[in-house]
Amino acid sequence: MTEANLEAMSLNELRQYILTHRQDQKAFHLYVDRSKSSDRMIAIDPGDPNWENTLEQKIQQVSTGEAGSN
Repeated sequence: MTEANLEAMSLNELRQYILTHRQDQKAFHLYVDRSKSSDRMIAIDPGDPNWENTLEQKIQQVSTGEAGSN
């Protein structure tokens, strides 16, 4: 089996790769690391009573390109 060149993949290509190769832990960890560094990961506090509103705001920021301006 040929090993995929994970480092050369774009974030979207890597996402597609892990969706079809779910057992590849190395690829998954690389995807999570890259997603965090590019502000594509959204974290919420489940103890926050307004977590749904906070999540909606963060999604809006990401979709309008305002991520990282928190």
